[in-house]
Amino acid sequence: MDLTLLDSFLIFIFVSFAGFVDSIAGGGGLITIPTYMALGVPSHLILGTNKLVSTSGSTVAVFRYIKSGVVDFKVIGYGIFLGLIGSSIGANLASYLDKKNMTYILIAVVPIIFILNNFKDRILKHDDFSLTNKQLIIRCSLIGFIIGGYDGFFGPGTGTFLIVAMVLFLNYGLHQASASARMINYTSNISAFIIFLSKGLIAWEVATIAIFASMCGNFLGSSFVVKGNVKVIKTVFNFVLLGLLAKSILDLFS
Repeated sequence: MDLTLLDSFLIFIFVSFAGFVDSIAGGGGLITIPTYMALGVPSHLILGTNKLVSTSGSTVAVFRYIKSGVVDFKVIGYGIFLGLIGSSIGANLASYLDKKNMTYILIAVVPIIFILNNFKDRILKHDDFSLTNKQLIIRCSLIGFIIGGYDGFFGPGTGTFLIVAMVLFLNYGLHQASASARMINYTSNISAFIIFLSKGLIAWEVATIAIFASMCGNFLGSSFVVKGNVKVIKTVFNFVLLGLLAKSILDLFS
Protein backbone atom coordinates (compact mmCIF):
# COMPACT_ATOMS: atom_id res chain seq x y z
CA MET A 1 0.00 0.00 0.00
CA ASP A 2 1.07 3.57 -0.70
CA LEU A 3 0.03 5.66 2.30
CA THR A 4 -0.35 9.42 2.03
CA LEU A 5 0.65 11.75 4.86
CA LEU A 6 -3.05 12.13 5.74
CA ASP A 7 -3.51 8.35 5.81
CA SER A 8 -0.57 8.00 8.20
CA PHE A 9 -1.92 10.76 10.44
CA LEU A 10 -5.38 9.17 10.59
CA ILE A 11 -3.90 5.77 11.41
CA PHE A 12 -1.90 7.24 14.27
CA ILE A 13 -4.82 9.21 15.76
CA PHE A 14 -7.44 6.45 15.57
CA VAL A 15 -5.14 3.60 16.60
CA SER A 16 -3.80 5.63 19.56
CA PHE A 17 -7.35 6.25 20.75
CA ALA A 18 -8.20 2.58 20.21
CA GLY A 19 -5.21 1.50 22.33
CA PHE A 20 -6.24 3.88 25.11
CA VAL A 21 -9.81 2.57 25.15
CA ASP A 22 -8.79 -1.07 24.75
CA SER A 23 -6.44 -1.06 27.74
CA ILE A 24 -9.25 0.23 29.98
CA ALA A 25 -12.50 -1.30 28.77
CA GLY A 26 -11.77 -3.33 25.64
CA GLY A 27 -13.35 -2.71 22.26
CA GLY A 28 -10.36 -1.12 20.56
CA GLY A 29 -10.79 -3.37 17.54
CA LEU A 30 -14.14 -1.72 16.90
CA ILE A 31 -12.13 1.39 16.06
CA THR A 32 -9.08 -0.08 14.32
CA ILE A 33 -10.77 -2.53 11.95
CA PRO A 34 -13.17 0.06 10.43
CA THR A 35 -10.19 2.43 10.18
CA TYR A 36 -8.23 -0.11 8.12
CA MET A 37 -11.31 -0.85 6.01
CA ALA A 38 -11.86 2.86 5.31
CA LEU A 39 -8.22 3.31 4.25
CA GLY A 40 -8.51 0.50 1.74
CA VAL A 41 -6.42 -2.18 3.43
CA PRO A 42 -7.14 -5.46 1.55
CA SER A 43 -9.68 -7.53 3.47
CA HIS A 44 -7.43 -10.58 3.74
CA LEU A 45 -4.76 -8.46 5.49
CA ILE A 46 -6.99 -6.58 7.95
CA LEU A 47 -7.30 -9.16 10.74
CA GLY A 48 -3.61 -10.13 10.67
CA THR A 49 -2.55 -6.48 10.75
CA ASN A 50 -4.96 -5.79 13.60
CA LYS A 51 -3.58 -8.71 15.63
CA LEU A 52 0.01 -7.57 15.16
CA VAL A 53 -0.81 -4.02 16.20
CA SER A 54 -3.00 -5.07 19.13
CA THR A 55 -0.38 -7.51 20.43
CA SER A 56 2.44 -4.98 20.17
CA GLY A 57 0.46 -2.21 21.84
CA SER A 58 -0.84 -4.47 24.60
CA THR A 59 2.70 -5.44 25.60
CA VAL A 60 3.07 -2.10 27.36
CA ALA A 61 -0.14 -2.54 29.36
CA VAL A 62 0.57 -6.21 30.16
CA PHE A 63 3.95 -5.50 31.74
CA ARG A 64 2.43 -2.76 33.87
CA TYR A 65 -0.34 -5.08 35.07
CA ILE A 66 2.15 -7.84 35.92
CA LYS A 67 4.26 -5.36 37.87
CA SER A 68 1.21 -4.11 39.77
CA GLY A 69 0.45 -7.64 41.07
CA VAL A 70 -3.29 -7.34 40.43
CA VAL A 71 -3.51 -10.52 38.30
CA ASP A 72 -4.01 -13.91 40.02
CA PHE A 73 -2.06 -16.19 37.67
CA LYS A 74 -3.01 -19.32 39.64
CA VAL A 75 -6.49 -18.90 38.14
CA ILE A 76 -5.92 -16.74 35.08
CA GLY A 77 -3.14 -19.04 33.87
CA TYR A 78 -5.75 -21.64 32.92
CA GLY A 79 -7.79 -19.05 31.05
CA ILE A 80 -4.64 -17.97 29.20
CA PHE A 81 -3.84 -21.54 28.14
CA LEU A 82 -7.37 -22.32 26.93
CA GLY A 83 -7.53 -18.89 25.31
CA LEU A 84 -4.48 -19.81 23.22
CA ILE A 85 -6.17 -22.98 22.00
CA GLY A 86 -9.48 -21.25 21.23
CA SER A 87 -7.74 -18.39 19.45
CA SER A 88 -5.74 -20.78 17.25
CA ILE A 89 -8.94 -22.51 16.15
CA GLY A 90 -10.67 -19.18 15.47
CA ALA A 91 -7.75 -17.76 13.48
CA ASN A 92 -7.75 -20.78 11.17
CA LEU A 93 -11.44 -20.14 10.46
CA ALA A 94 -10.94 -16.42 9.82
CA SER A 95 -10.03 -16.94 6.16
CA TYR A 96 -13.78 -17.18 5.46
CA LEU A 97 -14.23 -13.48 6.32
CA ASP A 98 -14.26 -10.77 3.67
CA LYS A 99 -15.09 -7.06 4.09
CA LYS A 100 -18.82 -7.67 3.70
CA ASN A 101 -18.86 -10.37 6.37
CA MET A 102 -16.76 -8.16 8.64
CA THR A 103 -19.32 -5.39 8.20
CA TYR A 104 -22.16 -7.74 9.16
CA ILE A 105 -20.33 -8.77 12.33
CA LEU A 106 -19.51 -5.15 13.22
CA ILE A 107 -23.18 -4.18 12.86
CA ALA A 108 -24.08 -6.99 15.27
CA VAL A 109 -21.25 -6.41 17.79
CA VAL A 110 -21.25 -2.58 18.05
CA PRO A 111 -24.73 -2.32 19.67
CA ILE A 112 -23.78 -5.04 22.18
CA ILE A 113 -20.61 -3.20 23.19
CA PHE A 114 -22.55 0.08 23.35
CA ILE A 115 -25.08 -1.47 25.76
CA LEU A 116 -22.37 -3.12 27.90
CA ASN A 117 -20.38 0.09 28.24
CA ASN A 118 -23.38 2.27 29.07
CA PHE A 119 -25.32 -0.09 31.31
CA LYS A 120 -22.42 -2.06 32.76
CA ASP A 121 -23.19 -0.96 36.33
CA ARG A 122 -26.75 -2.28 36.09
CA ILE A 123 -25.80 -5.43 34.20
CA LEU A 124 -23.00 -6.29 36.62
CA LYS A 125 -25.00 -5.57 39.77
CA HIS A 126 -25.48 -8.92 41.50
CA ASP A 127 -25.40 -10.50 44.93
CA ASP A 128 -21.93 -11.25 46.23
CA PHE A 129 -20.95 -14.92 46.09
CA SER A 130 -17.90 -17.04 46.80
CA LEU A 131 -16.29 -19.70 44.61
CA THR A 132 -13.83 -22.47 45.35
CA ASN A 133 -10.49 -22.40 43.58
CA LYS A 134 -11.61 -25.35 41.42
CA GLN A 135 -14.77 -23.51 40.35
CA LEU A 136 -12.76 -20.41 39.50
CA ILE A 137 -10.36 -22.43 37.35
CA ILE A 138 -13.14 -24.24 35.46
CA ARG A 139 -15.08 -21.03 34.79
CA CYS A 140 -11.96 -19.10 33.81
CA SER A 141 -10.92 -21.90 31.43
CA LEU A 142 -14.32 -21.85 29.69
CA ILE A 143 -14.23 -18.06 29.43
CA GLY A 144 -10.74 -18.18 27.94
CA PHE A 145 -11.60 -20.87 25.37
CA ILE A 146 -14.93 -19.43 24.17
CA ILE A 147 -13.98 -15.75 24.04
CA GLY A 148 -10.45 -16.60 22.87
CA GLY A 149 -12.05 -18.44 19.94
CA TYR A 150 -14.01 -15.32 19.03
CA ASP A 151 -10.85 -13.24 19.37
CA GLY A 152 -8.96 -15.40 16.88
CA PHE A 153 -11.86 -15.46 14.44
CA PHE A 154 -12.68 -11.73 14.49
CA GLY A 155 -11.71 -9.92 17.69
CA PRO A 156 -13.37 -6.52 18.23
CA GLY A 157 -14.96 -6.31 21.67
CA THR A 158 -13.00 -9.24 23.12
CA GLY A 159 -11.67 -7.20 26.04
CA THR A 160 -15.13 -5.99 26.98
CA PHE A 161 -16.61 -9.48 26.75
CA LEU A 162 -13.83 -10.83 28.98
CA ILE A 163 -14.30 -8.10 31.58
CA VAL A 164 -18.06 -8.65 31.80
CA ALA A 165 -17.65 -12.45 31.95
CA MET A 166 -15.10 -12.21 34.77
CA VAL A 167 -17.25 -9.89 36.84
CA LEU A 168 -20.39 -11.99 36.34
CA PHE A 169 -18.92 -15.49 36.61
CA LEU A 170 -15.71 -15.07 38.64
CA ASN A 171 -16.99 -12.34 40.97
CA TYR A 172 -14.03 -10.09 40.15
CA GLY A 173 -14.12 -6.36 40.73
CA LEU A 174 -13.80 -4.13 37.64
CA HIS A 175 -10.21 -3.24 38.51
CA GLN A 176 -9.04 -6.87 38.74
CA ALA A 177 -11.25 -7.98 35.80
CA SER A 178 -9.81 -5.30 33.52
CA ALA A 179 -6.21 -6.32 34.18
CA SER A 180 -6.96 -10.07 34.04
CA ALA A 181 -8.93 -9.71 30.81
CA ARG A 182 -5.97 -7.93 29.25
CA MET A 183 -3.71 -10.90 30.08
CA ILE A 184 -5.98 -13.45 28.36
CA ASN A 185 -6.65 -11.08 25.46
CA TYR A 186 -2.92 -10.51 25.02
CA THR A 187 -1.99 -14.17 24.77
CA SER A 188 -4.94 -15.04 22.50
CA ASN A 189 -3.79 -12.20 20.22
CA ILE A 190 -0.30 -13.71 20.09
CA SER A 191 -1.69 -17.11 19.11
CA ALA A 192 -3.81 -15.65 16.30
CA PHE A 193 -0.99 -13.34 15.18
CA ILE A 194 1.44 -16.24 14.73
CA ILE A 195 -1.04 -18.00 12.45
CA PHE A 196 -1.69 -14.86 10.38
CA LEU A 197 2.06 -14.20 10.19
CA SER A 198 2.77 -17.74 8.96
CA LYS A 199 0.28 -17.14 6.14
CA GLY A 200 1.77 -13.73 5.23
CA LEU A 201 -1.49 -11.90 5.99
CA ILE A 202 -0.14 -8.60 7.36
CA ALA A 203 -0.01 -5.13 5.77
CA TRP A 204 3.40 -4.05 7.07
CA GLU A 205 3.17 -0.48 5.74
CA VAL A 206 0.13 0.15 7.94
CA ALA A 207 1.40 -1.90 10.88
CA THR A 208 4.65 0.07 11.16
CA ILE A 209 2.75 3.25 12.03
CA ALA A 210 -0.06 1.60 13.94
CA ILE A 211 2.23 -0.34 16.32
CA PHE A 212 3.79 2.86 17.69
CA ALA A 213 0.38 4.52 17.96
CA SER A 214 -1.09 1.53 19.80
CA MET A 215 1.78 1.45 22.29
CA CYS A 216 1.26 5.15 23.08
CA GLY A 217 -2.47 4.67 23.64
CA ASN A 218 -2.01 1.54 25.79
CA PHE A 219 0.59 3.27 27.95
CA LEU A 220 -1.81 6.11 28.76
CA GLY A 221 -4.79 3.82 29.29
CA SER A 222 -2.98 1.32 31.52
CA SER A 223 -1.95 4.22 33.79
CA PHE A 224 -5.63 4.78 34.54
CA VAL A 225 -6.20 1.09 35.40
CA VAL A 226 -3.08 0.64 37.56
CA LYS A 227 -4.12 3.67 39.60
CA GLY A 228 -7.62 2.21 40.01
CA ASN A 229 -9.17 4.93 37.87
CA VAL A 230 -11.18 3.09 35.20
CA LYS A 231 -13.28 6.02 34.00
CA VAL A 232 -13.49 6.19 30.22
CA ILE A 233 -14.67 9.27 28.46
CA LYS A 234 -18.01 7.66 27.61
CA THR A 235 -19.25 10.51 25.48
CA VAL A 236 -16.27 10.25 23.13
CA PHE A 237 -16.30 6.45 22.99
CA ASN A 238 -20.06 6.33 22.41
CA PHE A 239 -19.76 8.91 19.65
CA VAL A 240 -17.09 6.82 17.94
CA LEU A 241 -19.11 3.61 18.30
CA LEU A 242 -22.28 5.12 16.89
CA GLY A 243 -20.34 6.77 14.07
CA LEU A 244 -18.74 3.47 13.15
CA LEU A 245 -22.10 1.71 13.26
CA ALA A 246 -23.63 4.29 10.93
CA LYS A 247 -20.67 4.08 8.55
CA SER A 248 -20.78 0.27 8.51
CA ILE A 249 -24.49 0.32 7.61
CA LEU A 250 -23.89 2.90 4.87
CA ASP A 251 -20.98 0.89 3.47
CA LEU A 252 -23.14 -2.21 3.42
CA PHE A 253 -25.87 -0.56 1.35
CA SER A 254 -23.45 1.26 -0.92
